[in-house]
Amino acid sequence: MSHRKLKELLNAYHDGELRGGQRARVEKHLATCPECRRQVEFLQALEGTPRTSPSVPQEAEYWASFSGRVRAGIARRQTGAPASQHVEAPMFQDAFFRPDKNTATRAAVFPLSLVTHAVIILLLIVIPLMKTGQLPKVEVYSAFLAPPPPPPPPPPPPAKKKATAKTARIKPVQTQAAVDTGRLVAPVEIPDQIAEEKLSDIGIEGGVEGGVEGGVVGGVLGGVVGGVLGGVVGEVEAPVRAIGEIKPPNLVKRVEPVYPEIARQARVEGIVIIEATTDIYGRVANVKVLRSIPLLDQAAIDAVRQWVYEPMIINGRPRPVVFTVTVRFQLK
Repeated sequence: MSHRKLKELLNAYHDGELRGGQRARVEKHLATCPECRRQVEFLQALEGTPRTSPSVPQEAEYWASFSGRVRAGIARRQTGAPASQHVEAPMFQDAFFRPDKNTATRAAVFPLSLVTHAVIILLLIVIPLMKTGQLPKVEVYSAFLAPPPPPPPPPPPPAKKKATAKTARIKPVQTQAAVDTGRLVAPVEIPDQIAEEKLSDIGIEGGVEGGVEGGVVGGVLGGVVGGVLGGVVGEVEAPVRAIGEIKPPNLVKRVEPVYPEIARQARVEGIVIIEATTDIYGRVANVKVLRSIPLLDQAAIDAVRQWVYEPMIINGRPRPVVFTVTVRFQLK
Protein backbone atom coordinates (compact mmCIF):
# COMPACT_ATOMS: atom_id res chain seq x y z
CA MET A 1 0.00 0.00 0.00
CA SER A 2 1.37 3.44 -0.91
CA HIS A 3 2.34 6.11 1.60
CA ARG A 4 -0.52 8.38 0.46
CA LYS A 5 -3.13 5.68 1.09
CA LEU A 6 -1.71 4.97 4.53
CA LYS A 7 -1.72 8.68 5.36
CA GLU A 8 -5.43 8.88 4.48
CA LEU A 9 -6.17 6.06 6.96
CA LEU A 10 -4.58 7.84 9.95
CA ASN A 11 -7.85 9.58 10.98
CA ALA A 12 -9.74 6.32 10.84
CA TYR A 13 -6.96 4.62 12.83
CA HIS A 14 -7.13 7.33 15.51
CA ASP A 15 -10.93 6.96 15.76
CA GLY A 16 -10.62 3.17 16.08
CA GLU A 17 -12.49 2.41 12.86
CA LEU A 18 -9.82 0.13 11.31
CA ARG A 19 -9.91 -3.60 11.81
CA GLY A 20 -7.72 -6.54 10.96
CA GLY A 21 -5.05 -6.21 8.28
CA GLN A 22 -5.50 -2.49 7.66
CA ARG A 23 -4.87 -1.62 11.32
CA ALA A 24 -1.79 -3.83 11.34
CA ARG A 25 -0.37 -2.20 8.22
CA VAL A 26 -0.95 1.30 9.64
CA GLU A 27 0.77 0.40 12.93
CA LYS A 28 3.71 -1.09 11.01
CA HIS A 29 3.94 2.08 8.95
CA LEU A 30 3.84 4.34 12.06
CA ALA A 31 6.84 2.49 13.43
CA THR A 32 8.92 3.50 10.39
CA CYS A 33 7.46 6.93 9.39
CA PRO A 34 8.11 9.83 11.81
CA GLU A 35 5.84 12.21 9.88
CA CYS A 36 2.76 10.01 10.19
CA ARG A 37 3.58 9.29 13.82
CA ARG A 38 3.66 13.04 14.61
CA GLN A 39 0.29 13.47 12.89
CA VAL A 40 -1.26 10.74 15.06
CA GLU A 41 0.25 12.32 18.20
CA PHE A 42 -1.24 15.69 17.15
CA LEU A 43 -4.66 14.11 16.81
CA GLN A 44 -4.32 12.55 20.25
CA ALA A 45 -3.28 15.91 21.77
CA LEU A 46 -6.21 17.60 20.06
CA GLU A 47 -8.55 15.02 21.52
CA GLY A 48 -7.38 15.89 25.05
CA THR A 49 -8.15 19.62 24.85
CA PRO A 50 -11.28 20.78 26.78
CA ARG A 51 -14.36 21.26 24.61
CA THR A 52 -16.26 23.68 26.89
CA SER A 53 -15.57 27.42 27.07
CA PRO A 54 -14.93 28.97 30.52
CA SER A 55 -17.77 30.85 32.11
CA VAL A 56 -17.82 34.64 32.09
CA PRO A 57 -16.81 35.97 35.50
CA GLN A 58 -19.62 37.70 37.41
CA GLU A 59 -22.13 36.88 34.69
CA ALA A 60 -24.98 36.11 37.12
CA GLU A 61 -24.37 39.23 39.20
CA TYR A 62 -24.23 41.46 36.09
CA TRP A 63 -27.58 40.34 34.76
CA ALA A 64 -29.18 40.44 38.19
CA SER A 65 -28.31 44.13 38.65
CA PHE A 66 -28.83 45.14 34.98
CA SER A 67 -32.47 46.30 35.26
CA GLY A 68 -31.78 48.30 38.43
CA ARG A 69 -28.87 50.08 36.85
CA VAL A 70 -30.95 50.98 33.78
CA ARG A 71 -33.68 52.51 35.95
CA ALA A 72 -31.07 54.40 37.99
CA GLY A 73 -29.51 55.83 34.84
CA ILE A 74 -32.87 57.05 33.53
CA ALA A 75 -33.65 58.69 36.88
CA ARG A 76 -30.29 60.47 36.91
CA ARG A 77 -30.88 61.86 33.43
CA GLN A 78 -34.31 63.19 34.45
CA THR A 79 -33.19 64.78 37.70
CA GLY A 80 -29.76 65.94 36.46
CA ALA A 81 -27.94 64.15 39.25
CA PRO A 82 -24.25 63.40 38.75
CA ALA A 83 -23.40 60.04 37.20
CA SER A 84 -22.51 57.19 39.44
CA GLN A 85 -18.91 56.24 39.84
CA HIS A 86 -19.85 52.58 39.38
CA VAL A 87 -17.77 50.99 36.62
CA GLU A 88 -19.76 48.53 34.57
CA ALA A 89 -18.32 45.35 33.26
CA PRO A 90 -16.76 45.82 29.75
CA MET A 91 -19.14 43.32 28.22
CA PHE A 92 -20.95 45.48 25.58
CA GLN A 93 -18.29 48.09 24.93
CA ASP A 94 -17.63 46.81 21.40
CA ALA A 95 -21.35 46.83 20.53
CA PHE A 96 -21.72 50.64 20.63
CA PHE A 97 -20.89 52.91 17.65
CA ARG A 98 -18.42 55.64 18.44
CA PRO A 99 -17.94 58.39 15.85
CA ASP A 100 -14.41 59.05 14.66
CA LYS A 101 -12.60 61.95 16.13
CA ASN A 102 -11.25 64.95 14.17
CA THR A 103 -14.05 64.76 11.60
CA ALA A 104 -13.87 68.49 10.84
CA THR A 105 -10.13 68.30 10.25
CA ARG A 106 -10.56 65.45 7.84
CA ALA A 107 -13.31 67.27 5.95
CA ALA A 108 -11.01 70.27 5.45
CA VAL A 109 -7.97 68.16 4.47
CA PHE A 110 -9.78 66.07 1.79
CA PRO A 111 -10.32 68.86 -0.83
CA LEU A 112 -6.81 70.16 -0.11
CA SER A 113 -5.45 66.70 -0.87
CA LEU A 114 -7.37 66.57 -4.14
CA VAL A 115 -5.99 69.93 -5.24
CA THR A 116 -2.44 68.90 -4.30
CA HIS A 117 -2.64 65.68 -6.30
CA ALA A 118 -4.09 67.54 -9.31
CA VAL A 119 -1.24 70.07 -9.22
CA ILE A 120 1.37 67.30 -9.01
CA ILE A 121 -0.13 65.46 -12.01
CA LEU A 122 -0.28 68.72 -14.00
CA LEU A 123 3.38 69.45 -13.25
CA LEU A 124 4.38 65.95 -14.37
CA ILE A 125 2.72 66.62 -17.72
CA VAL A 126 3.82 70.23 -18.29
CA ILE A 127 7.45 70.07 -17.13
CA PRO A 128 8.59 67.58 -19.86
CA LEU A 129 6.88 69.75 -22.49
CA MET A 130 8.73 72.86 -21.32
CA LYS A 131 12.14 71.20 -21.71
CA THR A 132 12.66 71.80 -25.42
CA GLY A 133 16.41 71.38 -25.28
CA GLN A 134 18.93 73.66 -26.93
CA LEU A 135 17.21 75.70 -29.61
CA PRO A 136 19.18 76.91 -32.67
CA LYS A 137 20.24 80.51 -32.74
CA VAL A 138 18.17 82.66 -35.09
CA GLU A 139 19.69 85.83 -36.41
CA VAL A 140 17.40 88.80 -36.81
CA TYR A 141 18.39 89.73 -40.36
CA SER A 142 17.87 86.17 -41.58
CA ALA A 143 14.40 86.09 -40.04
CA PHE A 144 13.10 89.35 -41.60
CA LEU A 145 15.06 89.59 -44.88
CA ALA A 146 14.21 87.50 -47.94
CA PRO A 147 17.03 85.54 -49.59
CA PRO A 148 18.54 87.07 -52.74
CA PRO A 149 16.92 86.01 -56.02
CA PRO A 150 18.68 83.39 -58.14
CA PRO A 151 20.91 84.62 -60.96
CA PRO A 152 19.29 85.01 -64.38
CA PRO A 153 19.75 82.20 -66.89
CA PRO A 154 22.52 82.56 -69.48
CA PRO A 155 21.54 84.04 -72.85
CA PRO A 156 20.76 81.60 -75.67
CA PRO A 157 23.53 80.86 -78.18
CA PRO A 158 23.54 82.95 -81.35
CA ALA A 159 21.60 81.54 -84.28
CA LYS A 160 23.55 80.07 -87.14
CA LYS A 161 23.75 82.16 -90.27
CA LYS A 162 22.03 80.79 -93.33
CA ALA A 163 24.17 79.84 -96.24
CA THR A 164 24.31 82.53 -98.88
CA ALA A 165 24.64 80.06 -101.70
CA LYS A 166 21.33 79.24 -103.28
CA THR A 167 20.67 75.60 -104.02
CA ALA A 168 18.97 74.73 -107.23
CA ARG A 169 15.60 73.15 -106.77
CA ILE A 170 15.27 69.87 -108.51
CA LYS A 171 11.91 69.38 -110.14
CA PRO A 172 10.58 65.85 -110.15
CA VAL A 173 10.28 64.35 -113.54
CA GLN A 174 7.16 62.40 -114.20
CA THR A 175 7.95 59.08 -115.70
CA GLN A 176 5.44 56.89 -117.37
CA ALA A 177 5.98 53.22 -116.76
CA ALA A 178 5.38 50.81 -119.52
CA VAL A 179 2.03 49.06 -119.07
CA ASP A 180 1.40 45.69 -120.59
CA THR A 181 -2.05 45.15 -121.95
CA GLY A 182 -4.05 42.63 -119.90
CA ARG A 183 -1.61 42.67 -116.93
CA LEU A 184 -2.27 44.29 -113.54
CA VAL A 185 0.53 46.54 -112.33
CA ALA A 186 0.71 48.25 -108.95
CA PRO A 187 0.81 52.07 -109.26
CA VAL A 188 3.98 53.88 -108.21
CA GLU A 189 2.06 56.69 -106.55
CA ILE A 190 -1.47 56.78 -105.19
CA PRO A 191 -3.46 59.22 -107.34
CA ASP A 192 -5.64 61.83 -105.73
CA GLN A 193 -8.56 61.19 -108.09
CA ILE A 194 -9.51 58.16 -110.12
CA ALA A 195 -11.20 58.71 -113.42
CA GLU A 196 -14.34 56.72 -114.08
CA GLU A 197 -13.82 53.97 -116.62
CA LYS A 198 -16.29 53.15 -119.29
CA LEU A 199 -17.48 49.57 -119.20
CA SER A 200 -17.77 47.79 -122.46
CA ASP A 201 -20.38 45.16 -123.23
CA ILE A 202 -18.34 41.97 -123.23
CA GLY A 203 -21.36 39.68 -123.45
CA ILE A 204 -22.36 38.00 -126.65
CA GLU A 205 -25.94 37.55 -127.65
CA GLY A 206 -26.95 33.93 -127.40
CA GLY A 207 -24.20 33.07 -124.92
CA VAL A 208 -20.65 31.83 -125.24
CA GLU A 209 -19.67 28.25 -125.74
CA GLY A 210 -18.50 26.89 -122.32
CA GLY A 211 -20.31 29.57 -120.32
CA VAL A 212 -22.25 28.89 -117.11
CA GLU A 213 -26.03 29.07 -117.21
CA GLY A 214 -27.40 31.66 -114.83
CA GLY A 215 -24.36 33.94 -115.04
CA VAL A 216 -24.27 37.35 -116.69
CA VAL A 217 -26.14 37.98 -119.90
CA GLY A 218 -24.49 35.87 -122.54
CA GLY A 219 -22.42 33.85 -120.06
CA VAL A 220 -18.68 34.11 -119.17
CA LEU A 221 -16.06 31.47 -119.85
CA GLY A 222 -14.50 29.67 -116.87
CA GLY A 223 -16.56 30.85 -113.90
CA VAL A 224 -19.48 32.57 -112.29
CA VAL A 225 -19.36 36.35 -112.47
CA GLY A 226 -22.30 37.93 -110.72
CA GLY A 227 -24.22 34.64 -110.80
CA VAL A 228 -25.05 31.84 -108.32
CA LEU A 229 -24.17 28.26 -108.94
CA GLY A 230 -27.30 26.34 -109.90
CA GLY A 231 -29.73 29.24 -109.65
CA VAL A 232 -30.68 32.73 -110.48
CA VAL A 233 -29.31 35.81 -108.73
CA GLY A 234 -31.35 36.55 -105.56
CA GLU A 235 -33.13 33.20 -105.44
CA VAL A 236 -32.98 31.49 -101.98
CA GLU A 237 -34.36 27.98 -101.63
CA ALA A 238 -35.45 26.43 -98.32
CA PRO A 239 -33.34 23.50 -97.05
CA VAL A 240 -34.61 19.98 -97.54
CA ARG A 241 -34.98 17.71 -94.48
CA ALA A 242 -33.31 14.33 -94.88
CA ILE A 243 -36.23 12.01 -94.07
CA GLY A 244 -37.84 9.12 -95.91
CA GLU A 245 -36.38 8.65 -99.39
CA ILE A 246 -34.00 11.59 -98.98
CA LYS A 247 -30.85 10.27 -97.33
CA PRO A 248 -28.32 12.40 -95.42
CA PRO A 249 -25.37 13.51 -97.57
CA ASN A 250 -22.08 11.63 -97.50
CA LEU A 251 -19.44 12.97 -95.13
CA VAL A 252 -16.30 14.11 -96.95
CA LYS A 253 -14.28 15.73 -94.15
CA ARG A 254 -14.65 14.86 -90.46
CA VAL A 255 -12.91 16.71 -87.61
CA GLU A 256 -12.83 14.86 -84.29
CA PRO A 257 -14.04 16.89 -81.28
CA VAL A 258 -11.59 17.98 -78.61
CA TYR A 259 -12.48 16.40 -75.28
CA PRO A 260 -12.92 19.26 -72.73
CA GLU A 261 -10.51 18.97 -69.83
CA ILE A 262 -13.19 19.79 -67.25
CA ALA A 263 -15.37 16.99 -68.62
CA ARG A 264 -12.41 14.63 -68.56
CA GLN A 265 -11.71 15.43 -64.92
CA ALA A 266 -15.40 15.03 -64.07
CA ARG A 267 -15.47 11.66 -65.93
CA VAL A 268 -18.38 12.82 -68.15
CA GLU A 269 -19.05 10.89 -71.34
CA GLY A 270 -22.00 10.22 -73.67
CA ILE A 271 -23.59 11.12 -77.01
CA VAL A 272 -24.54 14.64 -78.18
CA ILE A 273 -27.16 14.75 -80.96
CA ILE A 274 -26.99 17.81 -83.25
CA GLU A 275 -29.25 18.97 -86.07
CA ALA A 276 -26.97 20.28 -88.85
CA THR A 277 -27.89 22.35 -91.92
CA THR A 278 -25.55 22.36 -94.92
CA ASP A 279 -25.42 24.91 -97.70
CA ILE A 280 -25.40 24.16 -101.44
CA TYR A 281 -21.65 23.54 -101.23
CA GLY A 282 -21.91 20.88 -98.51
CA ARG A 283 -20.51 23.03 -95.70
CA VAL A 284 -22.24 23.09 -92.31
CA ALA A 285 -23.97 26.45 -92.00
CA ASN A 286 -26.18 26.08 -88.90
CA VAL A 287 -26.24 23.70 -85.93
CA LYS A 288 -28.82 23.04 -83.21
CA VAL A 289 -28.38 20.79 -80.16
CA LEU A 290 -31.16 18.22 -79.82
CA ARG A 291 -29.69 16.10 -77.02
CA SER A 292 -27.47 18.03 -74.65
CA ILE A 293 -24.65 17.19 -72.29
CA PRO A 294 -23.68 20.60 -70.84
CA LEU A 295 -19.97 19.94 -70.52
CA LEU A 296 -19.70 18.45 -74.04
CA ASP A 297 -22.08 20.57 -76.17
CA GLN A 298 -19.63 23.29 -77.22
CA ALA A 299 -16.94 20.79 -78.19
CA ALA A 300 -19.44 18.91 -80.37
CA ILE A 301 -20.67 22.13 -82.03
CA ASP A 302 -17.11 23.31 -82.78
CA ALA A 303 -16.28 19.95 -84.40
CA VAL A 304 -19.48 19.66 -86.51
CA ARG A 305 -19.09 23.20 -87.90
CA GLN A 306 -15.84 22.01 -89.55
CA TRP A 307 -17.39 18.97 -91.25
CA VAL A 308 -17.89 19.00 -95.04
CA TYR A 309 -20.45 16.91 -96.94
CA GLU A 310 -21.15 16.17 -100.58
CA PRO A 311 -23.59 18.72 -102.03
CA MET A 312 -27.15 17.37 -102.22
CA ILE A 313 -28.35 17.47 -105.86
CA ILE A 314 -32.13 17.42 -106.29
CA ASN A 315 -33.62 17.77 -109.78
CA GLY A 316 -30.25 18.72 -111.13
CA ARG A 317 -29.78 21.60 -108.68
CA PRO A 318 -27.81 21.71 -105.38
CA ARG A 319 -29.97 22.20 -102.31
CA PRO A 320 -29.27 22.81 -98.58
CA VAL A 321 -30.09 19.82 -96.37
CA VAL A 322 -31.19 19.47 -92.71
CA PHE A 323 -30.21 16.21 -90.96
CA THR A 324 -29.08 14.92 -87.55
CA VAL A 325 -25.59 13.80 -86.56
CA THR A 326 -24.35 12.12 -83.38
CA VAL A 327 -21.06 12.95 -81.67
CA ARG A 328 -19.84 10.33 -79.23
CA PHE A 329 -17.58 11.21 -76.30
CA GLN A 330 -15.94 8.25 -74.60
CA LEU A 331 -13.08 8.28 -72.11
CA LYS A 332 -10.18 6.04 -72.99
